[in-house]
Amino acid sequence: MKEILERLAGLVPAYFEALLPLLTGPKRFIAERLSGDASAMQKALVFLAVSFAIGWVLKMPLSRGDPLLELGADAVFAFVYVVAYGVALYLAWRIAGARSGLQQFLTIHFYYAGILLLLATGLYLGTVGTLRAGDPELLKEMHDATHAGKLATFLQENLQRLIASPAYRLSLPVQIAGFGAMLTWIFAGWGAYRQLNRLSRLRSIGAGLLFLIFCLPVTAFVFVLGNALVK
Repeated sequence: MKEILERLAGLVPAYFEALLPLLTGPKRFIAERLSGDASAMQKALVFLAVSFAIGWVLKMPLSRGDPLLELGADAVFAFVYVVAYGVALYLAWRIAGARSGLQQFLTIHFYYAGILLLLATGLYLGTVGTLRAGDPELLKEMHDATHAGKLATFLQENLQRLIASPAYRLSLPVQIAGFGAMLTWIFAGWGAYRQLNRLSRLRSIGAGLLFLIFCLPVTAFVFVLGNALVK
C-alpha cells in the first residue's frame, strides 16, 4: 500500500498542472491535448487514475475490509463503468455523424470522468458528513444496506423515515449542489466533442439525447456489477 501511494504521489504535480486548465477551459484544454500528442490517451488515463486515488484515499476511513482488496475491487469497478459510459458516448456521437476514432473520444472522456469522480467524492463526503452529524443510526443502516447490496430496497422501504429525518433533509441541499455541479460540468465540456468532430449544435443535441437513452442499459449494468462487488 505504501509503495502504491508513493508512486501516485509522484504523479500529483503533473495532475494539478492539468487540473486548473481543464476546469477553467475544458474545450481549449482538450484541443491542445489532442493536437499532435501521441501520448494524450495515456495522460488522460493517468489523470483519471489519480482522481480515483484521491477520492479513494478520502473515503478510506469508511472502509470495512482489507484496504488492498477494496482498492482492487473499487479500481476495477470504476474503470469498467467509466469505459462503459465512454463507449455509450462514442456510439451516440457516431450515430449523430461524428467521424473521430474511439481513442480520441475516450481521451476526452477519461479527463472528464476524472473531474466527475472528484465531484462525486465531494458529494458523497458531504452527504455522509451531514448524516453522521445529525443521524448516525440512519447512516449506519444505510451503510449496512449498501454493503449487503440492498440500498435500493432500503431507500424504498424507509422513504417516509428519510423524509422525516432532519439530518437527511439537511443533506438534500448538499446532494442538489453536488449533482448540479456534475451536470454543469457535463454541459461545460460537451462542446469539446462537437468541436472535435465539427458538427452542428443540432447534431450535438441529438447525440446528447441518444447518450441519455444508451445510459439506461449501461446504468442497469453498473448497478448489477456494483451489487456483485459489494463487500
